[in-house]
Amino acid sequence: MEDLHARIRACHYCFDRKDNRPVPGRGFARTGGLFLVGQAPGVREPAAQMNFAWTAGRRLFKWLATIGLPESMLRRHAYITAVTKCYPGKSKSGTGDRKPAPWEVEHCAPFLDEALKTLKPRVVVPIGGLAVERLLGEKSMSATIGNEYVKDLPGGEAFLIPLPHPSGASPWAHMPGNPEKLQKALQLIRRRVRKEGLSDWFVDPSES
Repeated sequence: MEDLHARIRACHYCFDRKDNRPVPGRGFARTGGLFLVGQAPGVREPAAQMNFAWTAGRRLFKWLATIGLPESMLRRHAYITAVTKCYPGKSKSGTGDRKPAPWEVEHCAPFLDEALKTLKPRVVVPIGGLAVERLLGEKSMSATIGNEYVKDLPGGEAFLIPLPHPSGASPWAHMPGNPEKLQKALQLIRRRVRKEGLSDWFVDPSES
């Protein structure tokens, strides 16, 4: 994994080297563990050199804390990465960040595939539409969130439980019927992590 991270940091295929700092994955590289995949680094994350380091991350970890997975524990015990490794810049509308282009996703695909192949995670959480599309194919978020999938990934068979993107620019989680789907997805993650024997570091939400 250290070699993979070094190659990611050295990459400047999509952006000029002086204008960009790629963000490799980060966390406990536990074979057969929990693997979170976001869309792309945000504007502050190249400096932090970790994904979900700002507003969207606070919302994501707030969701996961309700099922006993606080940020401090996830940062220590899960591997957290993104489909693409570079901050893509603001969208043309000025609202939120630009969605990485298909060619950017394609270029970063070997990095994600290698991380999956090396770590062989049993539980994978794609976060947001781009991550869902990359790992599960093109699917409606409303039809996807709240379901668990079994899929052969580069590291072998894994359980995939998607979450919506926690960005404040995305209204999905607040639309009618969707909060219930989000809660169902979170409970699926909780149960699956326990079933796979990855819950030795859980925090009981009833005691927090």
